[in-house]
Amino acid sequence: MKCPAENLFRAFCRIDGLAAYENHPLSRLTSISTGGRAGIFVIVERVSALRALMPLVDRPWFVLGQGTNLLLSDRDFPGVVISLGRSFRSLRLKGDRMTCGAAVSLHLLVKKAIESSFAGFEELSGIPGSVGGAAAMNAGTHIKEIGDLVHTLGLIDTRGRGHILGSAEIDRNYRSNLAPIPGVITFISFRRCAAGDPLLQAKRARQLAEERKIKHPWREKTFGSTFKNPPGRIAGILIDEAGLKGFRVGGARISPVHANFIENIAEAKALDVLELIKKMRKEVLESFGIALEPEVRLIGFTAAELGELAPYAAIPVNAAFSVPKL
Repeated sequence: MKCPAENLFRAFCRIDGLAAYENHPLSRLTSISTGGRAGIFVIVERVSALRALMPLVDRPWFVLGQGTNLLLSDRDFPGVVISLGRSFRSLRLKGDRMTCGAAVSLHLLVKKAIESSFAGFEELSGIPGSVGGAAAMNAGTHIKEIGDLVHTLGLIDTRGRGHILGSAEIDRNYRSNLAPIPGVITFISFRRCAAGDPLLQAKRARQLAEERKIKHPWREKTFGSTFKNPPGRIAGILIDEAGLKGFRVGGARISPVHANFIENIAEAKALDVLELIKKMRKEVLESFGIALEPEVRLIGFTAAELGELAPYAAIPVNAAFSVPKL
């Protein structure tokens, strides 16, 4: 049974090592600038605090990293939003092992890995977000995914229990959470299996970063790729061939630079962006018979708003929510 929100908030405030806030604005924390307010927003600074927190959470929740790969509804989210604080931003190198907290930026991980001759990390250059967020969706490219590089993964599950998952336990499926059990990823470790060449790796990383600046709308407000690539095809090319580059709904636009990106160019509402996602999927299905699967996480929308995207919603609005009108 749920306890009233004010009781849950007070319970959170009694936990050492975290800070809790009520009605915390979220739009400024997402890369596409959508979102309402979080009923309870928690910044966790210790693993012990996360262990104490998770068993108390009795309503929908999610972890908010650097706000990429995420489309939040503009209605208030009456659940719990968890943010990992500074103590989860450590990065340590010992021998052939590198361990980093889930809140470390992917950019910093790639930089340190190249400097330390960890091969393969250069292929992730230019991908935004945190290491934990990357692990939660096995981020990467057609050449390399972060799951290819992870050796072990630390997680606190929904009952507050700690897990260290070995290489054989990690789920490395395309754009899937590396953790096979629900919880909060706290750290990821990597093992140097083959020595890289820092000079060659740095050159490759710069090349990829520059290519992404040309091919992606990096100056615009965007959450990144909208859809996963279907087997043997590229989502952006399908959307482009369907004639949708530059198509606009309200303040949101399908990028003229890369058709698998949506840009917030004029204070777009979340529903503007959602309508574009549905339009992209509909036109590709009608043109090519291919049903694209969203890569972006959709949180807080009603089934009526989602339509055919309802099965893909990360956290839909349902009977557990009090649904305010927008």
